[in-house]
Amino acid sequence: MKASTKVVAGFFFAMAASATYKVLKSEQDQAKLKAKLDQVQGQVQDVIDKANAAVSPYVEQAKASYASSKSVLSDSISGQDEDAQPDIEIEEQDLDLEK
Repeated sequence: MKASTKVVAGFFFAMAASATYKVLKSEQDQAKLKAKLDQVQGQVQDVIDKANAAVSPYVEQAKASYASSKSVLSDSISGQDEDAQPDIEIEEQDLDLEK
């Protein structure tokens, strides 16, 4: 084998070894990134759960207040409607069909 062929073969071997190393390193980096992403997602979910727990009493109180206010407003509006319309009184003579 000639020296130039050995140099070219060595160059290709070095390139293959370098590419293999980069692929393996990339796979390791991807695994580390996935683990870190899973960890961050867990932390975000914990923060969301804590926020929901802290806010839920206020949300329930707001819902109850809204329902109460809605009920009071509905009652006051229905009372106004009844007061605004005059009562209809029908007398016996109004029911005479022979007119």
